[in-house]
Parts: sequence; structure tokens; C-alpha cells
Amino acid sequence: MSASREKKQRQGDLAQGLTQKQRQELKEQQAAKRKAVLYTVIGVVIAVLVVILLVWHSGIFQRRATALSVGGRDYSVTDVDYYFYSAMQTEYYYASMFGLATFDPSADLHTQYVDEEETQSYYDYFMEQATTQLTEAAALENAAAEEGYTLTDEDKAAVEEEISSLKTSAEQNGYPNFETFLKNNYGKYMTASAFKTCVERAKLVSSYKTAYSDKQEVTTEDLEAYYEENAATLDSYDYRYILVDGSVPTTTDEEGNTVEPTEEETAAAMQAAEVKANEFADAVKAAEDKSAAFGELAPEYVSEASKDSYAEDPDRSLYEGTVGSNLNSTFGSWLQEDGRTAGDVGVVEASSGYYVVLFLDRYRNEDPTADIRHILIKAETAEEDDPATEDVDESTVPTQEALDAAKAEAEKLMAEWEAGDKTAESFGELANANSDDPGSNTNGGLYENVYEGEFTIFDSWLFGESHQPGDVTLIENTNSGQQGWCVVYYQNENVPVWQTTADSSIRSQRVTDWMDSLTEGLEAVQGSGAKYVGA
Repeated sequence: MSASREKKQRQGDLAQGLTQKQRQELKEQQAAKRKAVLYTVIGVVIAVLVVILLVWHSGIFQRRATALSVGGRDYSVTDVDYYFYSAMQTEYYYASMFGLATFDPSADLHTQYVDEEETQSYYDYFMEQATTQLTEAAALENAAAEEGYTLTDEDKAAVEEEISSLKTSAEQNGYPNFETFLKNNYGKYMTASAFKTCVERAKLVSSYKTAYSDKQEVTTEDLEAYYEENAATLDSYDYRYILVDGSVPTTTDEEGNTVEPTEEETAAAMQAAEVKANEFADAVKAAEDKSAAFGELAPEYVSEASKDSYAEDPDRSLYEGTVGSNLNSTFGSWLQEDGRTAGDVGVVEASSGYYVVLFLDRYRNEDPTADIRHILIKAETAEEDDPATEDVDESTVPTQEALDAAKAEAEKLMAEWEAGDKTAESFGELANANSDDPGSNTNGGLYENVYEGEFTIFDSWLFGESHQPGDVTLIENTNSGQQGWCVVYYQNENVPVWQTTADSSIRSQRVTDWMDSLTEGLEAVQGSGAKYVGA
């Protein structure tokens, strides 16, 4: 007989010798034991479910899910959200500033549409932007890895600076912590560590593209050939222009509602503007000195709000040295037409009136550019709750005392440099350690190929007199938000303006062609995590 059967036999024999009451008690004990085991199992299951729910609501599963696969790389929900919300923020900026979009970021993006025909929702549009960005990122990450290209120390410093700046912004805007700021701006699954990964990836691919562009060899023959094909956009233009306003202002009814002008009112205003523009053009054509006449007569034809400023400055309508690629898109083609001669006057229709344009000159700008270094010392601004400055925007307007302190600091740095070996390298070290300019305080304060008009506060010193490499000066920075003092170092003269534009265009086209070759054949496939993007 087996052991188990013997055990059962013994239990049976024992049960035969029990009273009815003992049998009932034994039965109840066995039932209680089974219940205890059952409740223990149930308790364990419930505890496990609670943990799973807590983990689920924490977003760990969702944020780590693969939302997009491309180029052999899997991108998580937070990876895609980084680009999704960046595209959304850009669209919202233009919507707010220029009224170019009409979506509500707080409402369901699936039911808001980019076009009137409702063929693409804003959700799909932002997802498309994110997919394009990550397709390029995957291609560049793969190419960089194959080449052994990694983030430089400067790149790493730039990443830390960007994150530090965002943390400061979050604090200034009242966010309780950085995590809350990230979730509010980059989706509820974003974390600080995931965000840093995204910023590092963005910096890597950007730096790698720049490195590819920098190592391109552009010869003089390349530049001349490009000029022959693109002279209109590379040449510089001198001209005058004003806009004769043909818009109709909105009105308000008795109930305070905005009333838009009718089509008839708009058409009548445009017609009147055309007549007025032609009258002005005829007056300029009849003048012996057309440029002077344009400046003198302009106040009579511009909008009421602009009359005084044009009257005070007859040259407000004058533009000199504008590169063709930067011309106004509405009347630029008129200026670029073959055969255009000095003194030509044109009337060009715009959406809100008519431009009157006077062509003065077109030429290939051979003026040299300059390589400079600079150190910006920003003047400190007052605290926002300072009662002594309640009538001004304290966040952007420094006191004279603060400006004087900034100047003293700039003078101290210039004296420190002059007391040393007075080299570009030593100036660069001072710039990296002290400059408040985020655009150059990681590369020695260097700006290359600076042309007249690019940094207007430097123009009179840079281009108003001749310089030798190593010349330095102090210049006050009066730009809003950047008020302070600059130590400026003249490094050397560089290529002419037109060559700078041509060189940039050639490199840009080569980078575009290279990117096309890297992304050719790459297919982006959405994963299970795609449904959490933009949540």
C-alpha cells in the first residue's frame, strides 16, 4: 500500500473513532483552513493588481513603449512627444503672433483640422512633423555612429545650458518643479531624464550636420558658377518703398461685437489705395531727384499712424545693401527683373494695399565681412516686485546704476585681456567664462563673416573705420533684453558679402542632398506606443 493511501486509511480510521460533535468540529476546522488559504491567495492577487495599477498610472509602461521604429532604431513615446510638442508649440506661436493658424491646444487635436476641407487633423499634422524629424534623426544617428562621431565637450555644455535655462524659465513662470514644467509642455509622460536624452539626441544630429557642412570644400570656381546661376538672389539692392494702406478697420456695434468690413468696403478701399499709390508714383517719376522726392513726399501717402515718423526721418523709406534672398517677397521680384534701371518706379499690389517701390541700384557686394569675438555683460534688472519701479517692465529695463556696473565689469575684462598675451585664444577663454551671450559663450565669443547690418550696434566701429587684427573696444548693447556692455575683438577681415551668401547656399544644398541620400528608403513604422503620443 502506498504512503498516501496509508495516510488516508489512518485518517479514515481516526474519523471512525470520533463522536458526531468531533467530526463536525474537524469539518469546520478544515473549511476554515481552506478559506484562509483562499483569502491569502486573493489578497496576494489584489496586492499585485494594485501595484500594476500604480505602475500603469505612473506612466512607466506607456512612456517606454515603442511609438516609432525607423532605421533600425526604436523610439519611445517620450522621444516622439519631444518632436510632437515642439511642432505644436511652433504652430501655436505663429497662431498667436500672426494669426496663421486657428487650433486650440487645449482641445482635442483629432477633431481640429489644418485645412478647410478637413483632410488632415492637427494631431496627424504634428505626428507627421515628429515622424519626419525622427526619420532624419535616425539617419543621422546611424551615420554618426558608423563614423564614431559623438557629442563634443562644447555640445555637452550646450545641452546643460539649455536644460538649466529651461529650469530657470520654469521657476520664473511659477511651476512647482521642472517635472511639472516638462509634462505641461512636452506631454504627461515626459520626465527629466527622458527629456535630457531627447536634447542630447537633437544636439548630436545638429552638431553632426554642422560638422558635415563645415568640412565641405567650396572653391572659388564653385562660388563663381553659383553666382552665374543665382545672381538675382546674391546681388545687393538699394531701393525705397512705402505701403499705401488699403485696409478697412473693423468696427464695433452697440453690443460691443466686432464687425468685419464687407467685401464692397474692402474693394472700395483697395481701389482708393491704388489710385493714391499711382498718384505718388507719378509724382516721384516727375521729380529730377527721385530719391529725395520719394523721401519728402512719403508722409503724405503712408497711413495716418506712420506720417510723423516718415516726416521726422526722410530716409525711413530707404533700404541699402539688402541681399536679394532677403528682399520682400511681394515686391522683390519686381526689383530683380532684368533690365531694371535706376529711377524705375513700380506699384505692386499687396494683400492690404499697394507698395510703391523706387529702384536705385543693384550690384555684387564686394565689401568684406569680418570675423569678431565679443563678450556681453548684461546689466542686471530689477526684481519684479520692486515698488520703486512699478511703472516699468522691470524684467527688461535695467537701471542706470546696473548699466554702469555692467560697463565697469566689461572694462575690467578688457584690462585683464590687455594685461595678458593679447591673443584671440585668450580672449576666447574670457568669453567662455564670462559672456552672457548664449549664441557664442561656448565657442570663444566668435562670430564669423559678419556683414554690415547684421549686428547694427557694432556697425559704426566695425565698418566705419579700418582695423588691424587684435583691435578691441567697448560698445554699449542697447537691444531690448540684451542691454549691457560688450567687449569687442576684431579678429580678421573675411570674404565679400556675396561670397558669404553663396558659400552658405552651396553648403546648404550639399547638406540637403546628403540628407536625402541618408533617408532614402527609410520607412517609419508606428508601434503600440503611438496611441499615447500627444496624450
